[in-house]
Amino acid sequence: MRIKKDSVLYSSALLAVSSVILQLLGFIYRIILGRAAGPQVIAVHGLVMSAYNVVLSCTLTGIAFSVSRIAAKYQALGSGRSIPRLISASLGLFLLLFSLLALPFGFFRDFFAQTILGNGETAQALLLLVPCLFLTGFENVHKAYFYGTQFTLPPMVSETLEMCLRIGCALLLFHLFGVPSPGGAAALIVLGMVLSEVVSASFLTIVYRIHRRRLTGQDAVPLKQVLGDIAGMALPVSLSTLISRVLSSANTVLIPRTLMLSGATQQAAMETFGTLSGMTLPMLLLPSAFLSPLITVLTPKFSAAAALRNSREIKRKSAKALHCVGLIGFPALAVILCFGRFLAQLLYKNENAANFLFPLALITLLGFYYVVCESILEGIGLQKRCSVLAVSATFFGVCVTWVVGGILRLGILGYLTGELVSSIAGLAISLFWVKKETGLQFRWQNWVGIPLLASALCIFTVRPVFLFFTGSGVSPLLCFAFCVSLFALLYSLCLRLLGVNYPAYLSSLRDNSVG
Repeated sequence: MRIKKDSVLYSSALLAVSSVILQLLGFIYRIILGRAAGPQVIAVHGLVMSAYNVVLSCTLTGIAFSVSRIAAKYQALGSGRSIPRLISASLGLFLLLFSLLALPFGFFRDFFAQTILGNGETAQALLLLVPCLFLTGFENVHKAYFYGTQFTLPPMVSETLEMCLRIGCALLLFHLFGVPSPGGAAALIVLGMVLSEVVSASFLTIVYRIHRRRLTGQDAVPLKQVLGDIAGMALPVSLSTLISRVLSSANTVLIPRTLMLSGATQQAAMETFGTLSGMTLPMLLLPSAFLSPLITVLTPKFSAAAALRNSREIKRKSAKALHCVGLIGFPALAVILCFGRFLAQLLYKNENAANFLFPLALITLLGFYYVVCESILEGIGLQKRCSVLAVSATFFGVCVTWVVGGILRLGILGYLTGELVSSIAGLAISLFWVKKETGLQFRWQNWVGIPLLASALCIFTVRPVFLFFTGSGVSPLLCFAFCVSLFALLYSLCLRLLGVNYPAYLSSLRDNSVG
């Protein structure tokens, strides 16, 4: 049966291909940084990016969020030709916030580097964040427009092109300048980001100007209402994102300091932090290559269904999204856990990247479920509630990290404990709200039990095979490729035996109706 091009399945499949490519390119990018620069540079860059995320939340995050949802809403209600007014107003608001917040951030970079981040070497990179933020604003507003109107090809091309350019710029800049101090190397990385953003922002702007001519419907939404719609969505999201990222950045700054309190030197603390944030966590986020496209496509559809008061469609797509998290997340993380040390050595030539894999994998899986719940709640208009939850959970996690890691001086255990308890609390509350607001019935056996059981059975079968062949002198890389293929085959068979026809289940997502 032919799949509709505007269906969830088609859009998700298209985005999944792009996301897998981006994840692979992202891994190559991190491998280059890890091997060429080392954990200390990654740690300094991580501190810089924490500041970047805080400023981004003040100037852009809420606006981009509102563009995607409002564009989907206008299109569903037959007011598609009002969307250009939405884009113009959003870009104007971004430029105003950028002038008020991002420019002063660049002028006072030394204060932020020394006092806030606690590392003066970040100052050079902080200055380069200003042009990077400016370009990111234009890129993300237009990207949100394309996702909201279900025209996903331009963002896919832009993101792939941007990541390729980042890799090329990193190789070229490190070749030309070598690896200077950690601060200088971090500045080179940000410079590569700026150069890649020039291309991606220009590309999306040009394509938008061409694509907006195809919009249909009425131009019936005045500027005052557009601004009101943006404010209604952007303000709570921006505020919660700002507070959450401030707390998350505080946690990022806190990790090296808690490690030092537990007895580590500053160099060892920065290396541990760099390995954890720049190597271990990116490796565990591989399943997001398959889950993020689904969430990206479904979220505007929740908004459209909510605008049409179609509660049945919201409930149906919510259940399928949560089910897909288990079907994809459990096997992917099981493979990473099983072959963690081999992957760490293969990718980064650093087996320490496999430390703490199990607790971090659990935290990552809980995060996948939480992101789906958050997208459901935000799609049906509960942004403020999500904002309060995000802030509360993050604050709770930071407090636990400080107490366990700092006061009790248990080092990295404090960070892991804080992340775990905040993830559990956030997911439990968001699931309760989803059930209450949508009437969704939890099916734990399908969402958790079956994929967990199938993944465990496959790992217990595949792991001895890997050990046997590698012990017999066969190439570890060849053994790994064979075992992953065998795992995928066995997992599909286990699901079928347990009553889940995965291809048929995915094909049921092609129904695109919201009315």
